[in-house]
Amino acid sequence: MRLPAALLLATLGLSAQENPGGNRVGVGIALLAPLDTLSSKFNPGFQGGLQIHFNRESRHLGRLRIDYLQIDSKQAIQTGLVSYWDGSTWVNTQGLAHSRLEAYSVAYEWMPHLENHSRSGLFGIFGMGGTLWNETLRPTNSPYGGTYTETEWGFTLSAGVGWRFNPHTTVETRFVHSDLDFSRHPNYGSSRSYLTFGTSLRF
Repeated sequence: MRLPAALLLATLGLSAQENPGGNRVGVGIALLAPLDTLSSKFNPGFQGGLQIHFNRESRHLGRLRIDYLQIDSKQAIQTGLVSYWDGSTWVNTQGLAHSRLEAYSVAYEWMPHLENHSRSGLFGIFGMGGTLWNETLRPTNSPYGGTYTETEWGFTLSAGVGWRFNPHTTVETRFVHSDLDFSRHPNYGSSRSYLTFGTSLRF
């Protein structure tokens, strides 16, 4: 019941807008599909965040995005060697763990519209920013148990296309690529990429 009520309130808020350019603040919600080396190890996930829009009456709309994403591993992944004492001898084995990959990103995106305004129609998406990647690993074959988190930073570029139904509502698809400043994950490589498909709601 909470989700339908929230959607109803959002719809009422959008329909009550009088300003043709809309307000600056909005939200984005999208499904996320991992690409490249991530696609074989991680399930699809989601992305959501806050957006602040600029140049609302111009065809060259811009926005600041503050996003969070989450994907979970399909199965236990290799994390290196694990050594432990079983009571009589040292045992060396390949470490396995379930992984949850989360990212917090801040980016600016330029959205040029095909029309000479930003109230409707087709538009492009071109952006850049930074991403903090957190991977929380939960070992599955270690007697020590527990979880631990590894953190990496990345420079992120995005490109995509969208359709604006009105000043408040769009559908969008984006390709996002993040080059890591340093990488402790040879299995994932030195970059991470994904596709998103979702909507942007500006209030």
